[in-house]
Amino acid sequence: MINNKILIITYYWPPSGGSGVQRWLNFSNNLVDMGYDVTVLTAEFPNYPLTDQSLNNYINPLIKILKVPVFEPAKFFKSKKNNSDNIEGNGMINYLKLFIRANLFFPDSRMFWINDVVNIASSFINNNNINYVITTSPPFSLNIIGYKLKLRNNIKWISDYRDPWSDFFQFKNMPMFKYVKKKHIKWEEKCLTLADSVIVTSPSLKNIYSKINDNTHLITNGFKDIEETIESENFEIIYSGVMKSLQNPKLLWKVLYEISKSNLSFKKDFKLNLIGSFDKSIHQNKYLKKLKEKVVFKNYMSKDILDKKLSLGKVFVLCDVNQIGGGNLIPGKFYHYLSYKIPIIAFSSLNSDTHNIIKETKSGNVFDFSNEIDLKNHILELYSNFKNGNYSININDIEKYKYLNLSYELQSVIKKTNN
Repeated sequence: MINNKILIITYYWPPSGGSGVQRWLNFSNNLVDMGYDVTVLTAEFPNYPLTDQSLNNYINPLIKILKVPVFEPAKFFKSKKNNSDNIEGNGMINYLKLFIRANLFFPDSRMFWINDVVNIASSFINNNNINYVITTSPPFSLNIIGYKLKLRNNIKWISDYRDPWSDFFQFKNMPMFKYVKKKHIKWEEKCLTLADSVIVTSPSLKNIYSKINDNTHLITNGFKDIEETIESENFEIIYSGVMKSLQNPKLLWKVLYEISKSNLSFKKDFKLNLIGSFDKSIHQNKYLKKLKEKVVFKNYMSKDILDKKLSLGKVFVLCDVNQIGGGNLIPGKFYHYLSYKIPIIAFSSLNSDTHNIIKETKSGNVFDFSNEIDLKNHILELYSNFKNGNYSININDIEKYKYLNLSYELQSVIKKTNN
């Protein structure tokens, strides 16, 4: 294959855990199978919030790995309780940490990695006749890496945005100076303009970025294979991943408590599994405390173990960020849920990207954060289906979200970028 050498630059790579690593782990593996010569440049000695050593077993052995040491100031801001990058809670110390991260680290705390990666990647590109560089963000420092490599090496650059940059919801909740916000917007536009092709994961972001770069393509996240489900005695409702305070579906906890109080059969069968990292407001919710014997909090688990746990699920819960624009970022876990063909209860705004894809796939129902009556009736309907042995659902056009099929879309973008 002519023009088949690709350098993929990603901060998140096994043993990084969580859903963010799955996208380019699967794409990289599939590109190799398609005949591309793939090198992945990633961080050496990274300070990942989650790790999953089992993911190393999924890396295609033909992928070449190039590691560049990274200085991680973010480790000084981590929560000791859950090893999270996120700073949550009140108090002057937390505010000061947020202020420093928002205003001194541009575009993020991986800024110290930029020049080292550019120097090493530039030499690697020249010495190995690399045809394409693909960067994936966040961290948004990788966009600046791609920008500098494009200028220095005149390489074909494909920039992948898993999240929006200047409109990133975490930025909205930081005490950021106006001039820093303007700097993010300026650099976002510079990077989008210079990239040969741009890839995004949601329709809304495609609409926004297409106004800056005509070669903006939508390639969603996905899943590898259709998963098997296992029958069980429990009506298990499962949430998997990180849940921040802005995602807290307080209404769900209230409804589950009220149904359990009035419906003894439901109370007997019902079980709520919360797997991952949860803001303290979730742990302290009064309804979850009242449901204590029915609620199980579990720490992050490896993908192999998580897959087995999800196979027992009868309902999956998905929560967007409860603020303007929060539903225009489709969580990666949605596609993981999708692979089980189990109904999803999602909390999002109407006509959001999350709402639209659930409607399109017929994979569940979407509620805002205040629709109590409809939510209660829907949960009772799902419980009735479970009691009748009919808890799985038929999902529309699910095959197109397999990573293999999405990889053909990626291949098409690569070919167009070469023209």
